[in-house]
Amino acid sequence: MLKLFKTACSILALTTLCASSVSAHSLWINIHGSFAHSPGHVITSLGWGHAMPLDDFLVGQAGIVDIEKYSLMGPDNSITLIPLPVIKQEKATPSKTGMTLVPGDLGLRKISLTDKAMPGTYQVAAESRATYFTGYVDAKGKNRMATKSMDEIKGAQSVNFSTRYKAMAKSYFSIEKWTPPSPLGYDLEIMPETDMTNVKAGDLVKFTVTLNGKPVTCDMKGMNYLHMTSNTFGGPDKYMLAAYIMNGKAQIRVPTPGAWRVWVTLEKEVTKDNELKHLAGKCRSINYAASVSFTAKP
Repeated sequence: MLKLFKTACSILALTTLCASSVSAHSLWINIHGSFAHSPGHVITSLGWGHAMPLDDFLVGQAGIVDIEKYSLMGPDNSITLIPLPVIKQEKATPSKTGMTLVPGDLGLRKISLTDKAMPGTYQVAAESRATYFTGYVDAKGKNRMATKSMDEIKGAQSVNFSTRYKAMAKSYFSIEKWTPPSPLGYDLEIMPETDMTNVKAGDLVKFTVTLNGKPVTCDMKGMNYLHMTSNTFGGPDKYMLAAYIMNGKAQIRVPTPGAWRVWVTLEKEVTKDNELKHLAGKCRSINYAASVSFTAKP
């Protein structure tokens, strides 16, 4: 398991370094409401990979993400922890087809509604554990990758890169009415300005994007984008929609119904003089990733 973890994390590190690319793995939340029997229930699960709504397990040959927190936030801002998925390599079972059957846990959980549930917007959120990825040249001159900070690497001739990665994901459902959701206090946070439970094809969806509470924008230091892709548009053809984030605001028109994922990735340099100076010596940069997922109606 340890060998798999190191290998998978190395692969994730490579995708993290090109996190702005459509080829990078992403974390998102899937929500499906069922109201055939009153008062109904909501099924939530974690998405990891590329193709919505489901792509891969949280641990596999293509990467791994360790979930630190999985939670339900009510309209009153109360937070209830959802049982975490089990992150481990499961034994595969061979089949007569020549394929293998692999079990796994994607955080599939049922939220049963009651007549006591308060009206308003509910948030389901997940965040990964902050993980360091360091590429370095060892004492024998070989290139190595480790899920450690720079100060934990012993005997390295040089360090090629070192980054700290953390992903945050959110989705929403509402009871009776949509109410503006509250921020969850993430470093990188995407807040909807649109009723995400009633988006239709052709609608313009609007978002506010902040980093440490300050608006993300495009300036002389670089261009920042909000991306959006779906299982019905862009995703199957390996491309995405994008919008500039200006003064914390971004908007994109939804072209088709289906499952949609909105995401932002940012990289910030760590120096001894900036606001990330407490991480100097541990890594050279921080990679942030945040997503909001929703389903557009016809």
